[in-house]
Amino acid sequence: MFQIKTLIVDDEKPAVELLLAYAAKIPELEVVGTAHSAIAAKAILQEKPVDLLFLDIQMPDLTGLELLRMLKNPPAVVLTTAYSEFALEGYELDVLDYLLKPIEFGRFYKAVSKAVGSPQSTVHSLPQANLEDYFFVKTDHQIVKVNFADILFIESLREYVRIHTPTQRIVARLAMQRLEEELPSAKFIRIHRTYIVNIDAVQRIEGNTLHIGKEQLPVSKGKREEFLQFVGNRII
Repeated sequence: MFQIKTLIVDDEKPAVELLLAYAAKIPELEVVGTAHSAIAAKAILQEKPVDLLFLDIQMPDLTGLELLRMLKNPPAVVLTTAYSEFALEGYELDVLDYLLKPIEFGRFYKAVSKAVGSPQSTVHSLPQANLEDYFFVKTDHQIVKVNFADILFIESLREYVRIHTPTQRIVARLAMQRLEEELPSAKFIRIHRTYIVNIDAVQRIEGNTLHIGKEQLPVSKGKREEFLQFVGNRII
């Protein structure tokens, strides 16, 4: 079994203990150390190989963001903080994810999943956790349950989306970005500003076109590299 070598950095002991408890639920995570300051974290990073870094932002003496700017070849980084105003600055530093405290396990697992196939990580696949596998949407004065496994692809209709399943076309007022964040990243990928696809539903790929049943969906130029990496991890 592959191991994601993980370092947890937070100046608050309860926060470290929570992330340790979450990490213990994922066999693929190997916590190689914890640190209560950015200075201590820097020392560990110089001594041990680390694939994934959970990094608190607000710490005394040296902040997490200041540490990140100092690292020449940082591992995959997930920022953790109680302050949402740091989100934009974090993403400008090319972090994988940004977790807002209090952190729930489902959100933690999704952040770990984003490390799969990242340029900084040697990890290529990660099993789907036993999380909820459905959601509900409001449509036509009713609430409809949608199972992740039933989704073929999702189509953007500006302020609305159309969810395509083998038996239904469900139109709901939802943002594509919201769906992209909520769907399991191990199965779903955005291939175009208009489409999110379930990789299990793709029957074949021809050039920049995906075939799902009778539908042909384009992969945009901006999403092509990400999609090829996503598919490449599944080619045998």
